[in-house]
Amino acid sequence: MNLKGLYIANSTAMLLVSSVLIGAFYFQFGLGENPCPLCLLQRIGMIGVIFGLSLNTYFGLKKEHFGIVILSALVGSAFSIRQILLHICPVAGEPTGYGTAVLGMHLYSWAVVIYVASIIGSVVFLFFIKDEKKETERKPFTYEKFTFYLSVLLIFINVVATFFECHFGPCCENGPCP
Repeated sequence: MNLKGLYIANSTAMLLVSSVLIGAFYFQFGLGENPCPLCLLQRIGMIGVIFGLSLNTYFGLKKEHFGIVILSALVGSAFSIRQILLHICPVAGEPTGYGTAVLGMHLYSWAVVIYVASIIGSVVFLFFIKDEKKETERKPFTYEKFTFYLSVLLIFINVVATFFECHFGPCCENGPCP
């Protein structure tokens, strides 16, 4: 695969992970399902994946950037798996999961799928990238700039929404803290 194709694939991956955040915002603002503290931590993992991919956009494809993606995906998947384990054997009479299911799986289950795909995708990228020459300054394509700025906007919205939900204290599950 040529270098331009790798950059387009990187931006497409960033756009796909950003679309997951857009979906989470739909559940939060459209359906009125406020995220739990573990959900917010999973969003931080998604933001870390986006951050690693966005570093590739402006500084070139580097192994270190994919290391950030893999590390963020591992941390995010730990939070997702923790939430899955909390709901795997529910107490009688209580709901079987947190939030609305999408195609039979809850968002925290889908998050594990996204994180695993991020790890596998990063490994595939690592097979194709070669060290770029430091002499040339990289100029991102319009598509790359669009995905980068969309991701920055989504991260900003996420920070603001989390602030309004939690303020300066801890985030409490199922509504404001007492």
